[in-house]
Amino acid sequence: MHRSWEYYDEIASKYDYMYEEPYWVLYHMLLELLISDQRINGRILDLGTGTGRWAIDLAKKGMNVVAIDPSEKMLSVAKMKAHLNEVKIDFMKAKGEALPFEKDYFDAVLAMGDVISYCDSPMKLLSEVNRVLKPEGKLVATVDNAFAFLQDFVSNVESKNAEKFMRNKRVLIGDSSVSRIHFHTTPFFPDDIKVLLSKTGFKLIDIAGMVVFAPYDEEKLARNIDDALAWEYRFCREEQLFGRAEHLFFAAAKG
Repeated sequence: MHRSWEYYDEIASKYDYMYEEPYWVLYHMLLELLISDQRINGRILDLGTGTGRWAIDLAKKGMNVVAIDPSEKMLSVAKMKAHLNEVKIDFMKAKGEALPFEKDYFDAVLAMGDVISYCDSPMKLLSEVNRVLKPEGKLVATVDNAFAFLQDFVSNVESKNAEKFMRNKRVLIGDSSVSRIHFHTTPFFPDDIKVLLSKTGFKLIDIAGMVVFAPYDEEKLARNIDDALAWEYRFCREEQLFGRAEHLFFAAAKG
């Protein structure tokens, strides 16, 4: 079975172009607002930086950013983009389950792009994040939403797949149009997030559904994206709408 970084190594040169549709523009605009709400500052670890979207954004805002990823080719793209944006970021190849940093080193850790879902061991990764965070430091992350996968299985009347998913909480994913590689994700229900955080020394302080009013008419969305963003931000924290989102955002505090 392939690992997530093997998939991203293969699609690194295409990755940014795969997320230019209006839906993903809206997604990232909403995510920027939710990250901003956390008021993070200081020394930041961007865990699973990919092509460096958030590392570059935070560095532009004057933060001291360290960015890691297990995919060498994604890091190569990120370094090129950082150079073009004239920002200084310390990039290194590393995995979240074995962070090469001392205890209490970072003020905040970002884990965007569903890094926690894609890693080999969410428990080990979050334990490592807790170790390197300063007291009361923040973890800000997104994960795959289990409701979205269950909806897909049940709506297609795939009862066996739905039952298997509920037992294993693992799903094989990957875009066959860009890569032959597929890898496993671990989607989370909201309560799963709370339990995992509690077990690894965190306290949940915020949770939101990422794009709760989809599907959109893409052409209309492109013309009225600011209006859509206002409605998404207004209702993204309503728990009764979490089941509509493909991804969940959350923030947690150490200790």
